[in-house]
Amino acid sequence: MGQTLHAQAAGSNQTIAQAFHIAKGSEVVSGAIVSATPNNPDKVELATSASTKRLVGVIDAYPLVVISANEDGAHVVLSGTASVLVSDINGPIAASDKITASPLIGIGMRATADTQVVGTTLQPLKTSGAQTRTITDKSGKKHTVHVGYVALQVGTAYYQAPGSNFLPPFVERIASTLAGRPVSLLRILACGLLLIVSFIGVTALVYAATRSAMISLGRNPLAAHDIRKSLYQVIAVAAAVAAATLLGAYLILVT
Repeated sequence: MGQTLHAQAAGSNQTIAQAFHIAKGSEVVSGAIVSATPNNPDKVELATSASTKRLVGVIDAYPLVVISANEDGAHVVLSGTASVLVSDINGPIAASDKITASPLIGIGMRATADTQVVGTTLQPLKTSGAQTRTITDKSGKKHTVHVGYVALQVGTAYYQAPGSNFLPPFVERIASTLAGRPVSLLRILACGLLLIVSFIGVTALVYAATRSAMISLGRNPLAAHDIRKSLYQVIAVAAAVAAATLLGAYLILVT
C-alpha cells in the first residue's frame, strides 16, 4: 500500500485489540478490515463485499493493549478508535459515514444500503493525500478510485440506510441480489412502477381478448378456429410485452 499510507496509520496505537489467527493466504496490514472465516470464528481474513455479514473489526499493528495475545495472530480492534483503509469506490467519504466492506479486499467503502458496517468515520477521506487505483467494473469500464486512511469509531453493527424503511427488506434484498450490488431507492421504485403498469396493461389485454373470444364463440361457433388463433396471438403479444418489461426492469437495476 506504500510507506506514506502506513505512516498515516502508525498513530493508531491507543486502542484495545483482540488477537485472532490469520487465515492462510491473507496478508493483513494495519488498517485493513477483516471478517471471520466461514468455518472458524477465531480466524480472520481480509474482508470483501462477499463477507460483509462476518465483519469483525480493523487491524491495528500497534495497539495499546492486546487481549489473549498470540504471537502469530492479527491484532483486531473490535471497538474504539482506529485508522482504517477506505476508498471512494462507492462515493466520497465524509465524517459520520458508515463504513462497510468493499470489492477491494481489506478496504472499506461508504455504506449506502442496508448492510453490516464496521464503524463510523470521524473525518473525511482527503483525496489529495490518497493513493489512486484503477479498477475495472463488470462491463469492462475502467474507473480511478482513491485509497487512504481515515479515523474510524470501530463497532460492527447492522446499518439501515435512510429511506430504506419505505420498502420491505425482502424487496431490497431481491433488488440487490439481481443487480449484484446495493440499489438506490429511486431505481427500485422506478422498477416497481414499470412492473405494476405492465402487469395492469397485460392483464387488461388478456382479459379483453378472452372476453371478446368467448362472446364471438357464442355468436358464431363455426369460427372457433379463427377465434382461438386470434386469442393465441394476443396472448403471445402479452407474453412478449411481459418479457420486455422484465428485461427493462432488470436494466434499470443494473445500469
